[in-house]
Amino acid sequence: MKEDKNYFIESIKAYFKRNLGTIIGLILLCLIASVFTNKFLTTSNLLNLLKSNSVNAIICCGMLMAILLGQIDISVGSTVGLSGVIGAYLITNLNMPVWVTVICCIGVGCLIGLVNGITVSYLGIPAFVATLATMSIGRGFTQIISGGVSIRIRNDAYTAIGTSSIGGLSIIALYAAAALIITWIIINKTKIGYYFYAIGGNRTAAKYSGIDEKVYNMLPYVYIGALCGLGGLIWSARLGSAAATLGEGFEMDAISAVVIGGTSMSGGVGTVGGTFIGILIIGVLNNGLNLMGINSFWQDVFKGIIILVAVIIDVIRKSKSNIN
Repeated sequence: MKEDKNYFIESIKAYFKRNLGTIIGLILLCLIASVFTNKFLTTSNLLNLLKSNSVNAIICCGMLMAILLGQIDISVGSTVGLSGVIGAYLITNLNMPVWVTVICCIGVGCLIGLVNGITVSYLGIPAFVATLATMSIGRGFTQIISGGVSIRIRNDAYTAIGTSSIGGLSIIALYAAAALIITWIIINKTKIGYYFYAIGGNRTAAKYSGIDEKVYNMLPYVYIGALCGLGGLIWSARLGSAAATLGEGFEMDAISAVVIGGTSMSGGVGTVGGTFIGILIIGVLNNGLNLMGINSFWQDVFKGIIILVAVIIDVIRKSKSNIN
C-alpha cells in the first residue's frame, strides 16, 4: 500500500515536472482572461468551457497517435462534418433508428480513416497530401448531402446524445474523459503504444526490429476516423442540426492542442497528460477571446503563433539533445 502511494506521488511529481511550462502558460492565460472579464471564472462559464472543448479532446486523442508516428491528419474537420450531416440526414430524412444512425456515423469515420491509413501506409502517399485529398472529398460530400442548408434534427433520443447531463456535468465531457482514459491505456499499457513510440522515435530501427510498420502506421488513422465519427454525432446532437460547415477549423484546434501539449511533430515524443493541458490552453484561449469580444479571426492568428513557437522549441530541444 505504501509502495503504491509512493508510486502515485512520484508519478504526479513527474507529470508536473514534465509539463511545467505548459501548466504555467495555462495559469497565465486563466489569469489574463479573469482580469479582462469577470465572466470567465463563473461556474457556468467553466462548465461551458469543458463542454465546448470536449469534442476537440476526443479528436485530439486520435491526432496524438498520428503525430507520435510523425504523421498528421488534416481531414478531421471534414470527417466530423460528414459524419454529423449523415447522422442528421438518416435520423431526419430517412427516420432511421438512433442506434443504426450511431453505428453509421462512427462507421463513416472509420471508413475515411481506413482510406487515409491505406493511402499513407501502403501506397506511400505523404500524410499531408493524402489527408488533404480526403478533407476535400469529405467536405464535398457534406455539401452534397446537406444540399448546402442546415438539416434540423427533431428526434429527442438523438439530441439527448449531446445535450444530456449527469450530476450537472455535460455527458459530452464524460465522453471526452472516456476517450482520454482509453487513449492513455493504449499508449502506456499496450504493445501498440510501445510500437508507436518506437516507430516515431526511429522508423528504421523499428522496422529492423521486426515491427510491422505499415500496420501500426495505419491504426491511428482508423482510430482518428472512429473518434471523428463520434465527434460529428455528438456535435450535431448538441446543436440539434447539421450544416455543411460543421467541423470547419477542428483540425487546427486538434493539431494546436497536441503540439502545445509537448508532442513532437517529428514523432516519438508525446503524452496524453500533456495533450490534455494543450486542450485546456486552446479552450481557455478561445473562450477568453470570445468573452472579451475580440474578433474570432484573431483566434486563428494566435493559434498559428502558438504552434510555430511550440515547433521552434521542439526543434531547438532536439538540436541540443543531438549535440549532447
